[in-house]
Amino acid sequence: MVRATDPRQIDRVLGTAPVTLAQRRRLKRALGAARARWNAEAAACGLTAAVRSEVAADHRVDELLRIAAVTPAHSLMGAIAKLVVIEQWGEREPEGDDLPWPFLHGVLSDLVTLAAGEQERPTLSG
Repeated sequence: MVRATDPRQIDRVLGTAPVTLAQRRRLKRALGAARARWNAEAAACGLTAAVRSEVAADHRVDELLRIAAVTPAHSLMGAIAKLVVIEQWGEREPEGDDLPWPFLHGVLSDLVTLAAGEQERPTLSG
């Protein structure tokens, strides 16, 4: 048994020889009708809207993570907060694309900058 979810898959399985043309057309019509039923039911039960919302939320999270990764921390607590964000995100999304590298590069840069600032501060001595 072969499953097709796209008309091109039907052509790949049956080939494009003229002898299979009628069968391919019939199968593509049946696939189109099944997809139309699926789409109608998905819209009716709210699945289509839910998937759209989930995709939008994923894009927003990605955008916020990119912004947070390049936003400099101005204190040690800010650098720690960035590490907490990446740690918690990593626990929830262990297969994230390029995370945690942008965050780790950003936090390392923050810590170097903060450490340099600490060294430049005058100290009060007796």
